[in-house]
Amino acid sequence: MKTRRNPNRKWSLSIKRQYISIAVLLPIIFLLELFKQYPNAVERYYSQGFYSLFSYLPKWLIGWIPFSVGDLFYIVALLSFLGLIVGAIIRLFRKQWQLAWLYVLRVFTLCLLLYGYFYVSWGMNYYRVPLQEQLQLQVDSLNQDDYLDVLNRYIDTLNKLRARIDTTALDRAKVQHELAAMMREKTEFLPMLSRTQVCAKNPLSSELVSYFTVTGYLNPFTQEVQVNAIAPTTSYPFTVVHELAHQMGIGFEDECNFIAFLALHDHPNLRYQYAAYYETVEYMLRPLYFQDEERYRAYVLKLSDAVKGDYRDDRLFWQRYRGPVDRLMGFFYGNYLKHNNQPEGAARYSLMSRLVVAWDRKQETK
Repeated sequence: MKTRRNPNRKWSLSIKRQYISIAVLLPIIFLLELFKQYPNAVERYYSQGFYSLFSYLPKWLIGWIPFSVGDLFYIVALLSFLGLIVGAIIRLFRKQWQLAWLYVLRVFTLCLLLYGYFYVSWGMNYYRVPLQEQLQLQVDSLNQDDYLDVLNRYIDTLNKLRARIDTTALDRAKVQHELAAMMREKTEFLPMLSRTQVCAKNPLSSELVSYFTVTGYLNPFTQEVQVNAIAPTTSYPFTVVHELAHQMGIGFEDECNFIAFLALHDHPNLRYQYAAYYETVEYMLRPLYFQDEERYRAYVLKLSDAVKGDYRDDRLFWQRYRGPVDRLMGFFYGNYLKHNNQPEGAARYSLMSRLVVAWDRKQETK
């Protein structure tokens, strides 16, 4: 005679499996957290070792796919979380305590799995040796005169470049292709960068991404770079290189900005040069606004009418998308950066100015 299986026993076995999974994942995450404390080891064994080899896997599996697999991953992960949470709530209302606990354990296990894989796949790059140490940039010895001298010269360069270029059109696909090839083939340029995969894609929906006021992003789970295809073209080349720098193993936001400047400031294409100085001058002006608003306004007046028009057009573009979603995104992303070795949060982007000034000073002494 055939007997029915006891569902409680089945759930008990599932709960036991979740406990085993958690027991395996927790020590792995502990070891990853411990490893973060040793930047030299992270630099040698992870960023310039494991990551350069491991990143072949997503390159072979999904690098050739023209659309963003990472965006699909986010959708599936979000739906999975919501499904598990809703499932737990439903079981609680039905007083199915054992099954509700199973759903809670599944949520916890999924969180641990994603958290651990995030750092294995890419996130450990947040804890490598800072670029200023590797390039021997004397950031701490800078003074206000150094800063203002560089800002003055860069504003002059920016104005001259703007007078020589046409900003009405830009072939974004060509920009992605050219700059990816440059970063991949220019091996003498910052040799600590991983060149396993260097490729940019467009998001599944640039319109949706714009509501988060995002110009580009790296998916650390699939190691794909996405660049907003409808964002203003003035800084588009800069954004492409910034995101490629993430893909090549750089975690800090100011360092990716700095790399974008280094890669583009002397590029033969004047549009690329303009993007480099356009973004750099904007980042250098921001601290002045909070330190001395009168001085800030004096430096803004030094910008040509065409440059100021570009900044104005950019602001008008993003104003159309600002709202609750943007503010919520800013809150979560700022805390995400703080959790990942960048206590300044979103203000970390502007710290690229100190790297640029230190690099400029170093060039003068050569």
